[in-house]
Amino acid sequence: KLKISWVVRRGRVRKTWVLEQKYKNQSLKIRIWEFPYVSIKEAIKKAIELKTLMANGIDPREVKRQQQIEENENRIKERQEITFKELCYKYIEDYAKIYTINWEEYTDRVHTYAQALYGKKISQIRMSDIQQIFNDISKEGKYATANSLLATLRAIFNKAIKWGLIENNSTLGIEQHKLQARQRRLSYDEIGRFLHVLCEDTTPLIRDFALLALYTGARKTNVLEMEWDNIDFKRKIWHIPKTKNGKAQNIPLTDEAIEILQARKLISTSKWYYQVLLAKADTYRIQIAHGR
Repeated sequence: KLKISWVVRRGRVRKTWVLEQKYKNQSLKIRIWEFPYVSIKEAIKKAIELKTLMANGIDPREVKRQQQIEENENRIKERQEITFKELCYKYIEDYAKIYTINWEEYTDRVHTYAQALYGKKISQIRMSDIQQIFNDISKEGKYATANSLLATLRAIFNKAIKWGLIENNSTLGIEQHKLQARQRRLSYDEIGRFLHVLCEDTTPLIRDFALLALYTGARKTNVLEMEWDNIDFKRKIWHIPKTKNGKAQNIPLTDEAIEILQARKLISTSKWYYQVLLAKADTYRIQIAHGR
């Protein structure tokens, strides 16, 4: 039986749709909604749903109780849940700084292109949010950058899943651009101009840095972080304790590389590339000069 119940509280009359129904020898009065905010048609529809539950042996009071418990848990979770900015900080501090070399690149990449996500709770970030960022970068023709950002975000969300912070990775379903690997070789004329700039227009420090990078084929970061303890002059081996993929590597040194290192060792008291910031700045100057 569906009827309107009148309740007076603090001098105010409240009218409510109530379903009166027998259930397992109990007389239940189940509050549906307030009147007149819900029409009789909607109240009847809800009453039929409740009666169907009881006909199937399900206590609607227990269903409502479980719904309230879930709603409370969700509210608590929302208050406790971290934002994407907080997740990025946790990822960098608790993982990237410990297990990766290029954590600064990850930080800069996310800060440059994904700041729009910083204020969002991580469970509220949708694939469409990331797809939009990916598309905006791609529209500028930066396909490799878009791929790199997507890979970084995917790694961050995968780690969040492992930490139990979220259940799904919002980057899944977004396809990376298929890029054709580019190979570029210097012509003899370009090699001559490059060596001229290297030897005539740069400092000895940068000249030796660039030549050593060429002789070893090592990454810039590895060359800049080279330590004397990792150089075996007798065996002509350079031991890199940790490369970009996290593994150690031994690189054979040519006579030319050994000659540079021996000369540097005579005037060095610690790491021979102690002027890291200067080295990075002049590296770009070499590129500009070579463009002449």
